[in-house]
Amino acid sequence: MRLELLLSFEEPFTIPYNYPHPLYSFLVRAIELGDPIIARRIHDNRKDIKFVASRIIPLGDTRTTVEGLEVESGEVKLFVGSPAWPVLEALVNGLALGAGRLHLSGRRLIWADSKPREIPTRLSGRKLRTLSPVNVYHNSPPNGFRSWDLSPVGQSNSPFEDEPALWKELVFRNLREKYLMVHGELFEGDFGIEVFPKSARSKMFRIKRDDKTGKYTKVRAWHFEFRMWGDEELLRVAWDMGLGMRNPHGFGMVEVR
Repeated sequence: MRLELLLSFEEPFTIPYNYPHPLYSFLVRAIELGDPIIARRIHDNRKDIKFVASRIIPLGDTRTTVEGLEVESGEVKLFVGSPAWPVLEALVNGLALGAGRLHLSGRRLIWADSKPREIPTRLSGRKLRTLSPVNVYHNSPPNGFRSWDLSPVGQSNSPFEDEPALWKELVFRNLREKYLMVHGELFEGDFGIEVFPKSARSKMFRIKRDDKTGKYTKVRAWHFEFRMWGDEELLRVAWDMGLGMRNPHGFGMVEVR
């Protein structure tokens, strides 16, 4: 299930370049207004069904500033998906209650509207696109374990012999975990994914600031076009919950080209 959200903020509204954490906080706060129990489960339980959010899309004229993309009208849209309707229902109710109370980028939410999006009848074999990070820890002597953001097409300085193969393995593993959450059983079918190398572009994002050290958690996400093949129920999980990691922060939403 997927919703298109139309949001109007105090103008001028700025979409921050590093939007993941502000976007996540805004959406979870809205869900909390609609149902605090669901919000607590989303925030505290890593193995519970969550949601996937898209990037924030401006409506109307914009201009580039130091902080981000300024939207003169204050109006933006984004898409939010989840296999659990209560999550989306809590979000819609919370946005209705949150006019004048919810803030994003220091601007108050004035009003919000939502409408359901059509669900594709078939995903297997179709041309798709997403913006998705896939992160892994690896042993890097003498410095111990280090975090590495995997590329779907490989990187020249990669510590892995076949980075794209490892990326595919982790994407499939992540999808199987989500499938188990949704269906309550292990996925035993096949899955395939093909990334179009020329479409792949990377961007570094700041996710969250550590209160003790003052340092930000950073992640490199890859925007790319691709195709998936396999059981439609598994691919529907990718549609409803996102591909890869950090889906509630605005990553991994699957779009049909």
